[in-house]
Amino acid sequence: MTDKRVKVLIVDDDFISLEVMRAMLSHFQEADILTAESGGEALDLIMQQRPQLVLLDHQLPDFNGVQLYCKVHAELGDDTPLTAMVSGNPPADYEAECQAAGINHLLQKPLAPSDLAELMRIASAR
Repeated sequence: MTDKRVKVLIVDDDFISLEVMRAMLSHFQEADILTAESGGEALDLIMQQRPQLVLLDHQLPDFNGVQLYCKVHAELGDDTPLTAMVSGNPPADYEAECQAAGINHLLQKPLAPSDLAELMRIASAR
């Protein structure tokens, strides 16, 4: 990879999913990992910490991941972090909604290490 630090925010209300993603990301030495369990908490962290990558659960307790992404994009515009929608459901179930919002990275749980590696590569180049 690179020596550049990459701030990554994992947003998931399921503790086990959140911890699995945290463990997977811990293999990337350049990753500084933040976590949030709700859309509101994630929104605050994104505005304060400005992560380069957000792994965003589609279903959150307060609003869905697409709604969160739209709120972030409305505030940050071109500075919106690279965002990957993550769900236990097949991507086809939410692909149109994500693409309409501008989210082009769709991942299904459990995450593939190669998908995370690619996202880290993209985020570190930003």
